[in-house]
Amino acid sequence: RQGILGQLIIGSNSSGNGNGASAGRASAKSPMLLIHGFTGTPVMWEPVRPYLELHHECEAINLPGHHGGPQFVEPTSGSIVDAFVDDVERQMDALGWQQAHIVGNSLGGWIALGLAGRGRAITTTAISPAAGWDMGSPEVDRAKRLFQMLQFQLKYFKPAALELAARPRGRMLAMRDAVAYPERLPGPLAVQWIEAAADTPCWRTLLKHADSYNVENSVASIDTPLRIAWGTKDRILPYRGYTPAHKRHFPHAEWITLEGLGHVPMS
Repeated sequence: RQGILGQLIIGSNSSGNGNGASAGRASAKSPMLLIHGFTGTPVMWEPVRPYLELHHECEAINLPGHHGGPQFVEPTSGSIVDAFVDDVERQMDALGWQQAHIVGNSLGGWIALGLAGRGRAITTTAISPAAGWDMGSPEVDRAKRLFQMLQFQLKYFKPAALELAARPRGRMLAMRDAVAYPERLPGPLAVQWIEAAADTPCWRTLLKHADSYNVENSVASIDTPLRIAWGTKDRILPYRGYTPAHKRHFPHAEWITLEGLGHVPMS
């Protein structure tokens, strides 16, 4: 786990902390913002956070419209992606962070790229970031159907899902799409995943707009270090169909293969 983590961390030895003169937090460690994915929760970072905190002052935030996060209001102007990035920028401002090492997974990876495009990143690590699809491709419809099915299942079978998540053999069935080794995920953590996925008020709004945007029409160019990491067993956003736009838009990004890992490799 530490070896994989070493692949993902960028800029651990950066001399600047990104906080600027106004920051009141006197940490000698550089700030790192951790952004979970769609229907996710900050607890997804817990398995790796102790290692990250050896190098960084870490903050795992709640996305708006997600479990434990601020309310999400559908924008009347601008893109839905910009609305998410706006909210995370406000959370960074509240922390006193002008910049940070930004790490995001899935939807969080897309948002991380958006923050980097606005100059808020010292470095960026995007793990299986969303929006790498081609507009109008079958991959967009596939992703929408997958999350629609997830919400249908949670609406009618949440008690069964919680019971499965509490047991190693049950997790192998309930969480096989998200992680490569679900039986290794601690039961209490898995239960929190299920609770969070069932409490994502913005899910309909986000899926409604999913086929209107990809990274090329929602993220500015990035001139700071960028690393994109992808698990070879990602069942949610498989590499082949969900990377073309990222490869075109970020030709200078460093790509890392996470051998044998799934969509949420932190766990």
